[in-house]
Order: sequence, then structure tokens, then C-alpha cells
Amino acid sequence: MKDIKQNRQFLINRLGQLRNRAGLSARELSGQMGKSDAYIAKFENGDFSIPVEVLFDAVEICNSSMEEFFWSDIEKYSEQKQLLSIYESLSDESKKVLWNLIKNLKQFKN
Repeated sequence: MKDIKQNRQFLINRLGQLRNRAGLSARELSGQMGKSDAYIAKFENGDFSIPVEVLFDAVEICNSSMEEFFWSDIEKYSEQKQLLSIYESLSDESKKVLWNLIKNLKQFKN
């Protein structure tokens, strides 16, 4: 189990990724949230924790979702989400065929 410090660092890093991708400085994001200019910078520096509601607001301002925020590989979120959507639209039989194909391809990974 990850300790609290690692989880907190994940939140800090991930918000920074989304903020940078949205083209916002820490000051700009703070301002759009109605917070002091240094609010997000202080959070990203590890000076304090923010309430989950504030995190939700920050993620939304960065044009993202909590699902994307917590996705294991945020750089591949759109691609993987699209693949998941396609998979979910398949019939049960097609899902079985695809699953077997993936298992067989896995052996040729290298």
C-alpha cells in the first residue's frame, strides 16, 4: 500500500500535468478558482493539502475529468478510452474472440 506522501505526490504531479497541458500557470489556475495567486503553487510545492472539492474544480478548469485525472497513463487516456468504448460495444462472442486474440498476441510481445 502506498503511503500518504506518495499519494499526495501523485496528486501534485497529476494536477501539474493537467495544468500545463491546459496552458495555465499555477497563478492563472488559482485565479480562475477564485483563490489567492499562490494557492496552486503552494499546493504543488507540498506546502499544504487541498480539499477534494477544490481538486475537482481545478481538474474541471483544466478541461479534464476525474476519470482522466486518475487514469494510470494519462498520456494514453484518449486512446485507451476509445479502445474501451469499442470493446464495450462488441457482442459477448466478439469480446471472447478479441480476448483470445490478445492473449495469443501477448506471447509475441518482444
